[in-house]
Amino acid sequence: MKSIVSLEGVSKAFGGLKAVDDVTCSLSEGIVTALIGPNGAGKSTLINLITGVFLPTAGLVKLGGVDISKLPMHARSRMGIARTYQTPQMIHGLSSIENVMAGAYRFGSHGLLKTIFAPWMVAKENSEIADRAAIALRTSGVPEQWWDRRATELPYGIQRRVEIARALAQEPKIILLDEPAAGLNPAETADIGRLLKQIARGGISVLLVEHDMPLVMSTADYVVVLNFGRTLAMGSPTEIAANPTVIAAYLGADDEDEAEAEAEECVA
Repeated sequence: MKSIVSLEGVSKAFGGLKAVDDVTCSLSEGIVTALIGPNGAGKSTLINLITGVFLPTAGLVKLGGVDISKLPMHARSRMGIARTYQTPQMIHGLSSIENVMAGAYRFGSHGLLKTIFAPWMVAKENSEIADRAAIALRTSGVPEQWWDRRATELPYGIQRRVEIARALAQEPKIILLDEPAAGLNPAETADIGRLLKQIARGGISVLLVEHDMPLVMSTADYVVVLNFGRTLAMGSPTEIAANPTVIAAYLGADDEDEAEAEAEECVA
């Protein structure tokens, strides 16, 4: 399987605290990789190291074999890294489709002068970007009745889907999702899981950071477990659910047999 993003001995220290400590793993094309671990395990820090919010203290971050460890966020975005956030980051004054178009403007070629002196060229480009946004909204399952509604008018579940559509409109090689099921009801969560599988089947690498274990175990092809910033385990959902170290450190039941039973329920 083709590796899209690879981390090689990546660490990030804040003063004397190592939030991420010597992590090595690969995120492959066309599969959903889940990143799980207790609060404070370093999951969000790892996302920020991949997207360029933070630069690693040590180690390499590679995209398609190219070292991007020192590149800024906007350069990584242009190279094909897209993300969503724990809380939807919507531009409140814009409609759903305009929010998604904002994600697709990396394909635009017109600057300020052409916007002023050749508006007909900009109009054509905007139409093409709107078409790209519409495809992303349909793929993400956003009903057309919401496309022209402002972000402040959208139900929370629709906001989640619009944010995924905005990431898709960038035509990324990898999408990183930070707790996309937070605040959703069980039916909405199941729908998000199906959407992530669909995105992966289209050849995009998906990194899912999530606390909802049923969603993780039913959606992920591969699971990476962090604890105290270090890699605790890696494997299939079935392997992770049966791993006694993971059960003790992450699933957190006092009785190991009970924890294992709960983990197996998630996979079933």
